[in-house]
Amino acid sequence: MMRDKNITSGQLRLPGVVEAEGLDRIDSVFDLTPEEVERLKRVKPKLLGLRCGRTDCAKGLHCFDRSCVRPRYKQGACQQCGAELIDWGEVWLRDSRDIEKKFEFFRREWIRHFFFHVPITGRIEKYARRFGQLGLAEVLEKQLRQNKMLRYIPALDGRQTKMLDGTIVHWARHAVGCCCRGCMSYWHNIPLDHELTGSDVAYLKGLAVKFIVKRMPDLASEAVCKLPRAAMLSDRTSRAN
Repeated sequence: MMRDKNITSGQLRLPGVVEAEGLDRIDSVFDLTPEEVERLKRVKPKLLGLRCGRTDCAKGLHCFDRSCVRPRYKQGACQQCGAELIDWGEVWLRDSRDIEKKFEFFRREWIRHFFFHVPITGRIEKYARRFGQLGLAEVLEKQLRQNKMLRYIPALDGRQTKMLDGTIVHWARHAVGCCCRGCMSYWHNIPLDHELTGSDVAYLKGLAVKFIVKRMPDLASEAVCKLPRAAMLSDRTSRAN
């Protein structure tokens, strides 16, 4: 692989990645490989272009977050092009029987589409199999019950959930819009001044688990290798942020 003279030492031009002022910026999730994902996890998300407000409307990838300083279009529409593509009544209905329809809506937003398609790496798979579906559900509940998720804290909101450097749990939360209270407010109709209830947590956890199963359909319910409970609790605590 040849080096571009404009790329700083240690940086290589990779498929699916374009150079933005000398920094790696992801162009298309479909061109990324698991190896590239692992390398890019060390780069700050904003330098990769991983942000909630990103759009590529020509490719059907939008942003419906109206919390920007000067929203351009009415609530529910893409804030870049004004397209109205989401049946919000259906999205807000807490019925997971037609989960594929909800997933289709999530995938119309750039950032969520990214996490529905980013390659599963060996690290991500190892972690998921270590806990199994039931263990991951416990991790999800623990994260969603943290104070910074139960209540809207402006200074923290939008930054409390890891991205590429996280686990399948973090990826799931981004994919189904429960990564921060801002995303919950428009994707799940949960007001910012509302403290999450047990019902809220159960519903969001269920959506995230269904996403994990979709990405890893052969993931067992139980952990592949039983770990001492103290070790599992310690690991869950260390990865909760």
